[in-house]
Amino acid sequence: MYTQSVKYVKDPLWAWKNFVERGIADAVLTRPEILESWQRCRELNVNPYDGIGKDRLNQKELDKLILSNSRLVEAAKPFMHTVYQSVQGSGFMVVITDKEGRILHSCGDSAILDKAESTIRFIKGTNWSEQAVGTNAIGTALVINKAIQISGSEHFCQSHHYWTCSGAPIHNSLGEIIGCFDISGPAQYVYLHTYGMVVAAVEAIENQLRKEEIQEEKNRAYELLSAATESVTEGLLAVDKEGRIIHINPVAQKILRLSKKIETGQLLKSILGPNEKFSEMAKQLLWKTDVEIVHDQGPDRIHCTCSARPFSKKDGSIAGVVFTLREINKVRRLVNMMVGATARFYCKDIIGESKVMKTALKLISVAANSRSNVLLTGESGTGKELFAQAIHNHSNRSMGPFVAVNCAALPRELIQSELFGYNEGAFTGAKRGGNPGKFELADGGTIFLDEIGDMPMELQVNLLRVLQERKVTRVGGDKEIPVDVRIIAATNKNLFKDIDEGRFRQDLFYRLNVFSIHIPPLREREEDIEVLTMYLIRIFSESLGKQIKGAEAEFLQAIKRYTWPGNVRELQNAIEFAINIAEGDYLTVKELPHTVSCPRQVRTEGKVISLSEIERITVESTLNQFNGNITQTAKALGIGRNTLYDKLKKIRG
Repeated sequence: MYTQSVKYVKDPLWAWKNFVERGIADAVLTRPEILESWQRCRELNVNPYDGIGKDRLNQKELDKLILSNSRLVEAAKPFMHTVYQSVQGSGFMVVITDKEGRILHSCGDSAILDKAESTIRFIKGTNWSEQAVGTNAIGTALVINKAIQISGSEHFCQSHHYWTCSGAPIHNSLGEIIGCFDISGPAQYVYLHTYGMVVAAVEAIENQLRKEEIQEEKNRAYELLSAATESVTEGLLAVDKEGRIIHINPVAQKILRLSKKIETGQLLKSILGPNEKFSEMAKQLLWKTDVEIVHDQGPDRIHCTCSARPFSKKDGSIAGVVFTLREINKVRRLVNMMVGATARFYCKDIIGESKVMKTALKLISVAANSRSNVLLTGESGTGKELFAQAIHNHSNRSMGPFVAVNCAALPRELIQSELFGYNEGAFTGAKRGGNPGKFELADGGTIFLDEIGDMPMELQVNLLRVLQERKVTRVGGDKEIPVDVRIIAATNKNLFKDIDEGRFRQDLFYRLNVFSIHIPPLREREEDIEVLTMYLIRIFSESLGKQIKGAEAEFLQAIKRYTWPGNVRELQNAIEFAINIAEGDYLTVKELPHTVSCPRQVRTEGKVISLSEIERITVESTLNQFNGNITQTAKALGIGRNTLYDKLKKIRG
């Protein structure tokens, strides 16, 4: 600490000598900021008779320092030269330093620059902090964090008494010191206005730095937005109320079939033509969600879904609309994933060691490598959909959707809209915006038409047209929509007989029956029954949480004796039933459904009963067992309700 003296001395130099030589501080002639600085210099062991800048960087170090402070230097240079223009010829120089007080850049009259270098080494790279050269406008301003003017003997080091300097710290947007601005010249030319010029220059530099930061933030935000819009899988298109493009990302350009670079400000109508719907939606400024857009763009067709969201200016007025576009194929793939329109089974999942089964399995790989339509024939429950999924999964369409349609399960009045889709307002209850049909959803993949023999005659004509032209027209619509679909059809009926009786079109049959695979019934593959049984025991034991190790010999004999009119599906139901009620580690014959364990005798007095009679006996006995309940009977037999109705109709005439 310094001691106070009450003696009044007019000469400021005496105050400096009194402090340096005797440690006495004069608070009358010396400002508090100066006295505090002198005290710091004494504590730092600064030599008051020196003050020459000795701590100087070499050129490599200086270049590195200037580079790290390049933003500050570049922002300050214009203001340094402006200030210098105001004091040019008066023997002053202008300096900018870093936050530690090292000189980064200077400008001024050549005479004063030379004097500063030769007398005190006041040049680039030199450390001008209080610790290095004592009290001065640069070092002291950085310590007290405010502007200050220091003149003559107010400097702690005697070699600086020739000089007057005004310095002010420069701050960033966070209020942190990043440098110092200084004007220095001969002490006899001390002017108060140089202090004001320094303060004004620093304010201007800080404003410039803030502007640059704001601009950089804007640029970063724009780059981030651009990167985000370019990385999303959806198309983004922003237009103003007049339909002029504000922004479009590459995905939107691809969806809209735009090969050329699109400039902002272009009218969308001038690019897409007068009938495009986006400008009209922008003009209406309405929120829209998943609107289907079909637009012919020259030889190409734009087919996508579109969601619209208006956006506002700062004053709350609507500025335009942002459209989110999704390619229709991607939308369909997403829908198919959500509704489970995928194939899960491969050849390895089809169990069978019999000769007839191996022959059928070989045809799967042949059919998979072909582009022809496939017709699967076989009784109910033989696994026709299993075969269809395996063909799809082993084909070059395996990455596309697999859409299964049971033609017998669809109501007659809805089958056309289900297969081919419908437009909004096509009929009472039609979904707003319309709905794509199964053929559209299967685009790029496979459609499996199960029970094709039950398709109404009037719809067979429409299906034939789709097979010929590879295009669908929605119910209530007039535009043809191209579809790339492979058809696998299946039936348990004798289509030749249906053709003869006028229930199935001959031309459609030959379109579908390009590649035919017959799946044998279970009774013709007796050697597969035990293999399938053991496989099903393992599968159902795991799913039902049972520890079933196998089946007794009598159980296996019983299932081999049975004719399995419901085929593999009936066998699955029988094994699942047995495992549910099983009490031991091995399945016994008593745990089989009654219809399987105790079937009616099929031989009478040496006569062999026909397969149709066996089927009749099995169906009627099962129906009696469940007291006429169609649902339970169909489940036990492993067939669908419609199939059971057909069999009962045939049995009862």
